[in-house]
Amino acid sequence: MKPALIINIVTSVVVTVVGILIIFGVAAPGLSLNLRITFGVVFAAYGVYRFLNFLSKIKMQKYKEDHERIEEAKDELLKKKIKK
Repeated sequence: MKPALIINIVTSVVVTVVGILIIFGVAAPGLSLNLRITFGVVFAAYGVYRFLNFLSKIKMQKYKEDHERIEEAKDELLKKKIKK
């Protein structure tokens, strides 16, 4: 797995956990309730966004690999057909 994808998933988990901790007042107890909930939701939503971005990159990578494999197989079949 590429290091960028690993960093992306670790970041998404950390940011989501920090967002949840802010919402419950563990990470930022000095903030007012509305501000704490707002910051917590923003952090948690960004963490979820990063995770979904990670999943889409994995799917795109698999799609590209499948597409390249199909193109290679198609080229191979065309070469065999031309030789005959």
